[in-house]
Amino acid sequence: MSVIAVIGTGNIGGTIGRAVARSGKLEVVFGSRDPGSSKAAGDTAAKIATPAEAIAGADIVLLAVPGGEIPGLLRTHTAALDGKLVLDASNRFPGPVLNSAAEVAELAPGARYARAFNTQAWETYEEPTWDGVRGDLFYTSTEADRAAVEQLISAVGLRPLFVGEGRPDLLDALLFLLVSTFDAFGRHTGLRLLTDAG
Repeated sequence: MSVIAVIGTGNIGGTIGRAVARSGKLEVVFGSRDPGSSKAAGDTAAKIATPAEAIAGADIVLLAVPGGEIPGLLRTHTAALDGKLVLDASNRFPGPVLNSAAEVAELAPGARYARAFNTQAWETYEEPTWDGVRGDLFYTSTEADRAAVEQLISAVGLRPLFVGEGRPDLLDALLFLLVSTFDAFGRHTGLRLLTDAG
């Protein structure tokens, strides 16, 4: 079974990590600066460790920390990230570039980059359905990593939709679009792409 290190135990990281742990599809290890006091695992079998410990044993590393912290994290763990899939769920507000693709390429050049879970509020990862219909989550990755990213998105309960390789910019734009609807519709707001294919 693949192991995912969730770096960040706040609303985004905690919610995603618990959902994946409950699915039983991947082993989850939370990386926390204070693992002894973190309650991110909730009622799941997920483990809590330091970021270094979590990354060392992982196949996939989900970055769910404030965007401004990512360069320092990458510098600290460059060697440990070599060969791993780094999934960027953070946003570098106030922008204009919200993703950390360039930082990962520069500071962890041996890692593989994907982006997902940055476009919606954490409430949609806690409850990924609307009237019994699961929402869509758009992502970008290399072709080789699509299956791994789709497994993770499906484990949270959403339908994965690929926007192409190397397109984190599209996910940045989608975040701005969805956030603009929160005042009218609330934070539990997602998307469902309707097609003839179903």
